[in-house]
Amino acid sequence: MLRLAGCILVISGCAGFAGSLCRDENMRLKLLKQIRSIYENLKYYIAYQKAAVPEALRRIAGKGQEPFAPVFEEIYQKTYEEGENFPLVWKRYMEKAMEGTPLTKAEKKLVLDFPACLGFMEEQAQAGALDEVLREVNLHIEELEKGKKDKNKVIMSLGVAVGVLVSILLL
Repeated sequence: MLRLAGCILVISGCAGFAGSLCRDENMRLKLLKQIRSIYENLKYYIAYQKAAVPEALRRIAGKGQEPFAPVFEEIYQKTYEEGENFPLVWKRYMEKAMEGTPLTKAEKKLVLDFPACLGFMEEQAQAGALDEVLREVNLHIEELEKGKKDKNKVIMSLGVAVGVLVSILLL
C-alpha cells in the first residue's frame, strides 16, 4: 500500500513539475505581451500627446500593469521630480522589477536597453525608434506562440512518463 502511495506521489510530483514549466512559459508570454503594450502606449504618449518619457511612464503606471506599474511611478519620481539620469534609473528599477520573472536574458535586454533608443530629441524620431523595439518584442511573442500548445503537451507527457518510469524503477 505504501509503495502504491509512493508511486502516485512520484507521478504527481513529476506532473506538477512539468506543469510549473508550462506555467512559466505562459507567464513569459503574458509578460512579453505586457511589454509590447507598454511600448505601444509609450509610443502613443510620446508621438501624439507630446509627453516626456517620465510623464508617459506615469500615465502608464496609472493603468496598473503588474509588475511594472509601481516601478514606473518610482522612475517618474526619481527622474522627473528629483532630476536623476533616466537611463540609470530605468536600468536599476527595471532590473529589480524583472528579477523573479521567467523572461530570458535576451527578453530582459529588450527592456533594459529601452533608453538607448531615446537618444533623439524629436518625438517622431523617438516613436520611430520604439517601432524597432516593438518589432523585436513581436518576434519573441510570435516565436513563443508558434509551438506553445504542442510544446506544453510534450512537456506534460514527458513529465508524467518520467514519473511512471521513476515509479517503476523504485518498485
